[in-house]
Amino acid sequence: MKSWKRITLVIFVLIGGTISFGYWSINQFDSAFDNLSAPYFANIHSVYPSFKQNTGSASTSPDISGELATSTDSVVASTSPETTATLATSTDPKLFFTFPKIDTEVYIGCTYPISWFASTTIHSLETALIDAGTRDAVLPNTSGLAKENTIKKESQHLNWKVGPGSPGAYYIKISRINDVVAVIRSKIFKINKIPNGSNEKEQKNLCEETGGNLF
Repeated sequence: MKSWKRITLVIFVLIGGTISFGYWSINQFDSAFDNLSAPYFANIHSVYPSFKQNTGSASTSPDISGELATSTDSVVASTSPETTATLATSTDPKLFFTFPKIDTEVYIGCTYPISWFASTTIHSLETALIDAGTRDAVLPNTSGLAKENTIKKESQHLNWKVGPGSPGAYYIKISRINDVVAVIRSKIFKINKIPNGSNEKEQKNLCEETGGNLF
């Protein structure tokens, strides 16, 4: 009889322990599931509104509109009326020598046509022959080049009879064009002396071979 009671007591203890363990296990499982699920759903919740916002109309974004407006203002500013006006009202005459050139050699006593390309018709020039070494101006009676020169409309060049100055490297400087102040210079060229003993025919040929005339 006592054995039966003991067996019954053990069974009840085992059943109670099993039930208690099962209940505790279920609670632990539910708690773990809740802890695992909470961040997952929280992450979905935080991402989802952002996804909806990005799918909205980009053209109505204040930031984008502001950047586009600023960029447009920069482009408009680059076409400043002051710059346009400066370009439009710049009427100073421009001139580029075509003779003499950098490899030109001229001879004392020969007459050469000083020529150019110009942005306007040239009526007058203020010129000087400059020593390329000292940068000093050669006097007109020595250089043969007058300071004030009137240019014919139909010719548009200046005849220069090379004066009796010293042979060497020189350039021509223009300081006024049509009474407008200018700073223009030719390339450096060389003035030579006709060889001693040359007859008139030889002198004439030498002048013509270098682009001039003897007269």
